[in-house]
Amino acid sequence: MVVSLIPECVDVLHDRLARARASGAVFARTVAEPPWGLRLAGSIQLAVHTVVRGRGWLWLDDPGSAVELVPGEVTLVRGGPDRHIPHDPGAECLEPEDFRARHAYDGSSEDPRATVFLCGAYRFSGDIGSGLLEALPQVLTLSAAIGDPMREVIALLSYELTASEPGQPTVLDRLLDVLLVLAIRNDFRGARPHPVGTVPPRIPG
Repeated sequence: MVVSLIPECVDVLHDRLARARASGAVFARTVAEPPWGLRLAGSIQLAVHTVVRGRGWLWLDDPGSAVELVPGEVTLVRGGPDRHIPHDPGAECLEPEDFRARHAYDGSSEDPRATVFLCGAYRFSGDIGSGLLEALPQVLTLSAAIGDPMREVIALLSYELTASEPGQPTVLDRLLDVLLVLAIRNDFRGARPHPVGTVPPRIPG
């Protein structure tokens, strides 16, 4: 018999995620040789970005405030301004269609300078989803230490995106759920101490 040590009434994070989901998540794996730069619309409610190999940068309004994207880290970005993801701060960033056309043949690149990165889009519904998002900063970067489950999830996502297999949308959807929960847990741990299995009361109801 499995005994849960987490009272249902205190797992606010599970409750908010379960009630706020509107539809499946969308994920993409990209390989790009420099120079490269991608511009994504700020209409995405919550984006997840992580680099599997190489380096990248992310900024919203100001290239001077760019955040470096490196392997082992996960960056969450709330909707708002457009986000720019290039190989170097200040580089030209293309719309997704133009970016795909320019880097259409980079997928098999053996160039050691090429960057492999993952981008996910999470969609919520209603006021509950808005409240959950407002509990997060505009840009949140979290490091996954050696042995951190987030590293394993990132590796699984990257592997799953290398080929199309039956049931792939379901696998990607569940893996992004796991990655998001682990990232939010890490944020809460760094924000303030709280009992195991609970979340701070800063998630709006």
